[in-house]
Amino acid sequence: YRQAAGGRPEWVSFISYDSSATEFEQSVQGRATVSRDNSRSESSLSLRALHPRDSARYFCAVHTGTGNPAEL
Repeated sequence: YRQAAGGRPEWVSFISYDSSATEFEQSVQGRATVSRDNSRSESSLSLRALHPRDSARYFCAVHTGTGNPAEL
């Protein structure tokens, strides 16, 4: 997710637990890469060819596995 100053959170990217599936919001498609290392509990999102709209606070959410979206 990302959130520009004064704005609402916006979904940016998804990566599956085993990294076999990735998805990107249309505005970053082709400019973004995402990866994760489960052994280190790390994930990374990189953006190229930055646009003014890319200026935001970026953060991640982790699915708890409960199936309840309120518990992300």
